[in-house]
Amino acid sequence: MIGTSFQSVGVENTISVQNIKISGLKGLDWGIFEELGDTLTIWDPVDQVYSTTLYYAGDEYDEYGMMEARGATPGSWIDMATLGNSDLTLRNGDAFWIDSSTVNAQAIITGEVPTTANTITIIPGFNMVANPYPKAVKVNDLFSISGLKGLDWGIFEELGDTLEIWDPVDQVYSTTLYYAGDEYDEYGMMEARGATPGSWIDMATLGNSDIEIPAGGAFWVNSKVTATLTFK
Repeated sequence: MIGTSFQSVGVENTISVQNIKISGLKGLDWGIFEELGDTLTIWDPVDQVYSTTLYYAGDEYDEYGMMEARGATPGSWIDMATLGNSDLTLRNGDAFWIDSSTVNAQAIITGEVPTTANTITIIPGFNMVANPYPKAVKVNDLFSISGLKGLDWGIFEELGDTLEIWDPVDQVYSTTLYYAGDEYDEYGMMEARGATPGSWIDMATLGNSDIEIPAGGAFWVNSKVTATLTFK
């Protein structure tokens, strides 16, 4: 689960998937199609589905040049419908999955650093978001969200809005909760533990979370409502 802090040269807050190169991938065996191969997958928060592109290595299996005849360039991501190079793009702050068939493949992302951060509309459901900055940033220093309601701390009937960070080593998520500081915490239970209204909190301590989003890192925001995310 990866993000990018770059944009395509001259294109504000937008980057082509072709600017994302992964060294060491083998790609799909185009001759026998026994397995899907390496993929780059982008989340569509509106339809709550993924758009997927395939990696074309240009290897010996495409002995008749089938892919290049359709416009595919070796070492590029291709459109699964046309089999030519994909024209998918990501916004600054969007995230994506790389599903690699090899060990220790390395992502190399090219472009220029944006001079402004993006604002993202968060919709009900899962929203896949990336750290747009070229450095690690604590989650509560990275962005603010207006419009979230948070958890009903008085009755705990539902989990509320969550932020979930993927751990690629253990292949699990770390989850933080949004604390709105609303009327349900009438006794100030959360603030007494160091929670600040409008922040993400640690589920163990109930204080503000100190989890960092690394450079190139990403996370899910699972929202109950439509909201606006603004990077700080």
